Amino acid sequence: MDSLSNNQNSNELKFDVLKIDSCIKKDKVYNDGEIQFQFCSEYNPEDQGEQDPKIDFPKYIAKIKSSNFEYLGILSKNLKKENYGYNHFDNGDEYFGQWNKDKKEGYGIYFFKEEDKTDIIKQVYIGEFKNNAKSGEGIYFKVAKFDEEKKNENLMPPLDFTLVIGNFLDDNFVKGIIFSMDEGKRKIYKGKMSKDGEKEDDRAEIYEDDNKIFYGKVKRNNMEEGRIVIMNDNKKETGYYFSKKGNNIDGDLDFVYEKGEENDNKYIRKLNELNNTFDVERIQDLFLDVMKIREKGNGSNNFEYIKNINYDTDVKQELKDQYGKYLYC
Repeated sequence: MDSLSNNQNSNELKFDVLKIDSCIKKDKVYNDGEIQFQFCSEYNPEDQGEQDPKIDFPKYIAKIKSSNFEYLGILSKNLKKENYGYNHFDNGDEYFGQWNKDKKEGYGIYFFKEEDKTDIIKQVYIGEFKNNAKSGEGIYFKVAKFDEEKKNENLMPPLDFTLVIGNFLDDNFVKGIIFSMDEGKRKIYKGKMSKDGEKEDDRAEIYEDDNKIFYGKVKRNNMEEGRIVIMNDNKKETGYYFSKKGNNIDGDLDFVYEKGEENDNKYIRKLNELNNTFDVERIQDLFLDVMKIREKGNGSNNFEYIKNINYDTDVKQELKDQYGKYLYC
């Protein structure tokens, strides 16, 4: 599986806070070499009571332009990115979400730069971050290019895409569901991933072509030992057990026919549930929804959007309402 890591650009700001503060009181703009600050004069953070000098409270909304990034969002009194904001990196990636002392931390959306020379048109991660890395529950989209000529007004044609849902740690996907659609063929993997990014789980589940089910041991992306259920045209299940020890001389898996088991019916029901949950048109609609959020974030030429939103309820909760149910399939 492709690496989900992103280029970590330098974000730390080191400036004389007193100079900037005095400049804010004059004209709301501050220049220092290649860096420009533009501050929102109408921003008044909520009453924070008696402030502890050791705590770096949010203080400003600012737009920052530098050679490494552009940022529109909240800054602390020590000019660290704080609370929430939108950042455009020099490598073309974008992030809109929560920050803690200049680091992506909390809940956010990471838009990878579009690669015109490859088959990938969009890559997006939605979910939790810790210390600048994807860590916690999240969803990752990878959408292939589609034929613009076949696009019907605002409707998107069927796409080839990968949807990864579950738990991430230090930018790596570690457990959950991988849903893929390739030339109209659907495949779902549910299980754990190794440190090398390979499917590896003693109790994995694989669903293919809407009529094939595997549950058992997967190692290095390959089925090792378990049970396959194949549904025929009459939706009558047939069960097969196999083990790598039983491979024939050509290296193909030898299947041993057995009667259907009670567990087979359970996984057949689960297949139907997954097919309903991961409906292709629904997934495309969800992808378009997150693109709309992106437009709100990076389309702000002034401070109005950032100034007036409550990130926890207007963005974070909205995203969790849209995508959260998929995390618990």
